Amino acid sequence: MSSESTLEGKALGKYQILKKIGEGNMATVYLAQDPFIDRPVAIKVARSEHVEDGDNAQIYRRLFFNEAQAAGMLKHPNITAIYDAGSDHGHFSIVMEYVHGGRTLEEFTSVSKLLPIERITSICYQCALALDYAHRKGVVHRDIKPRNLLLTDSFDVKITDFGVAVVAHLADDHLPEHAGSPLYMSPEQVKQEPVTGQSDLFSLGIVAYELLTGKHPFEGRNLEAINHLTVTARHRPLADYRAEIPPIFERIIDKVLAKKPKHRYKTGADLAGDLALVNDFLRKQDGRTTQQEKYARVHDLPFFAEFQDLELWEVINAAEWFKLGPDEKIIGEGESEASFFIVVSGEVVVLKNGREIISLKRGDCFGEMGLVSGRHRSATIVSKTDVTVMKVRGSVIDRTSVNCQLRFQRNFLAALIERLEIATERMSQLAEPARS
Repeated sequence: MSSESTLEGKALGKYQILKKIGEGNMATVYLAQDPFIDRPVAIKVARSEHVEDGDNAQIYRRLFFNEAQAAGMLKHPNITAIYDAGSDHGHFSIVMEYVHGGRTLEEFTSVSKLLPIERITSICYQCALALDYAHRKGVVHRDIKPRNLLLTDSFDVKITDFGVAVVAHLADDHLPEHAGSPLYMSPEQVKQEPVTGQSDLFSLGIVAYELLTGKHPFEGRNLEAINHLTVTARHRPLADYRAEIPPIFERIIDKVLAKKPKHRYKTGADLAGDLALVNDFLRKQDGRTTQQEKYARVHDLPFFAEFQDLELWEVINAAEWFKLGPDEKIIGEGESEASFFIVVSGEVVVLKNGREIISLKRGDCFGEMGLVSGRHRSATIVSKTDVTVMKVRGSVIDRTSVNCQLRFQRNFLAALIERLEIATERMSQLAEPARS
């Protein structure tokens, strides 16, 4: 069998390997191209020394493909999608969604690189809902940590690496009974007791604490000390490290890091519900846009002209709002994300291969084609001035009434027709000098 280091520039099954983008103890990750669907993919290839020979080869292979089995059951916008798995000429591989940007949350757990509280709230909210979905499907991740939480360029989260996950209805003697990363284990994992979805929420609580403070909640001199503190000690208050953190977030962290599962949030949805309150608190504290103000700013936009009040409120309450300065990227070409945006104020430009195609102003929408088609973004959108944009996820639209969904679809079609007309007119103008 050839060495994995020779895979760059070669084919693995139908996939063309482009370059190495990551490496771990168990596997190497490559960026590849699917020629049939014409999309980039990430391929995780098991290291040969683990799966080829030896007494533990079968166990390693089972662990490797456990990720494909567990994550393959899950279809959620905040969980990395699994497309394929198998072996080719001795190479054991898993083909998965390529996350454009490829950063992990680990980058933002240092004191010098902390994110704004509102951004952290959004990240934790997405993780909580994704875990809630996985838990309802009977999947417990068991290894939630910053390195297993990928970020898109627009700061959406993708939970990855389900290698040690357990599935409720599947018994597998080859999986370790107790697993996880020591720094992010729940008390029950440290004590080698059975785990539940609440164990994942505890691990997410540690991640949230690090994102907020740049500190681990149970810092110790060595692993033994950390384990002891995880089981017995209370974490230091968040405000000790970051005075701007609102008290409501303090209470959320206290609950999610409770030592006994019965004192924690029962589900990820419960945690997400409280996290949603954090942004409302922040808006009241610093004068950011309230829900009523949002309604006043968007109800007269042409996009929402046919929406009933209840439908519009439904969208406003579920949408995310972002204020950006000039020259900030909102979405990037090649990204995959089930959401679209509406310009509430200011101006943005559409770039294709670095060239400006069109500018969009108040009331215009963008990103709808990627949402409808399910394909990767075909252009980059950058703010030209100070802008406020409203982001609506596809999952929000899916939860609305049939009539509301029809209004969205009609508006998307109208936007497409308008842009085709503009493109046709420009092509006609360019053709005029050639004819003369």
